[in-house]
Amino acid sequence: MYTTDDARDFELDPRPARVVAFGSQLVFGSVGLNAAMPVYEEAGVRCAAVPTLVLSNLPHYPSVQTVEVTPEWIDAALRDLGATGALRAVEAIAVGYLASPGQAHAIAAWYRSLDERERPPLILDPTFGDSDVGFYTDPAVAPALRDALVPLAAVLTPNRFELEHLVGPGHPAGEASDEADSGITGLARRLLLPAGRAPSDHCTVIVTGVHTDEGVIDNLIVTADEHRTVSGPEIATWAKGLGDTFTAALVTRLITGDDVHTAVAAAAARVRYAIEHR
Repeated sequence: MYTTDDARDFELDPRPARVVAFGSQLVFGSVGLNAAMPVYEEAGVRCAAVPTLVLSNLPHYPSVQTVEVTPEWIDAALRDLGATGALRAVEAIAVGYLASPGQAHAIAAWYRSLDERERPPLILDPTFGDSDVGFYTDPAVAPALRDALVPLAAVLTPNRFELEHLVGPGHPAGEASDEADSGITGLARRLLLPAGRAPSDHCTVIVTGVHTDEGVIDNLIVTADEHRTVSGPEIATWAKGLGDTFTAALVTRLITGDDVHTAVAAAAARVRYAIEHR
């Protein structure tokens, strides 16, 4: 029987993880963890990647094979990683695509089990849909995220579709550009004090990919007492995985000490780079 120290000697890269990232994983494709991992690697950030759904390729192709990872597997894998010491230096938890409500509750239970004084911040990218395609996971994931993970998150990065479904029905954002800023900001603030979050807890909602002016795309940074906008040129593309790229870039900048505004601007620039260098 090998000891933990023996096993560490077998690791080609023995560095502990600085980030634990949850998301979909593809044999071939550039979404989910496949989009995020290159961003972490180019920044020199060791990441423990926990798959929530394994796919052969994007589901838009004529055929696709999928394996949904069970909540029990995720729970056991996290316990295994903890026992190896791989998580001893984690600085952030990044939660992306989830395939089932049970996964959200499993991740929340694990996160709550960590020493509250030493918990790394949880960055939640609620990856469940978009306005052009609707839901691309079980719609029941949205309320599970709202109940289990939103109260734990330090940063949330929903797009407009995801924001509206996290808040719940009956609260759509306005359509006109001047109303959209006000409506989206109001919706984002509704996420800042969900059930289970103490009023003193700090949380930032970053609403990504907001279209307000032709040729411009905005990312709205909303806290309880202010909101700011990071704008940039819109680049027409059908590519998916942009949100995964954005959140990974955001996380790398936050853990290196950037303030949120600087980190959002850098993450948006990284997305533009990815589009321009396809």
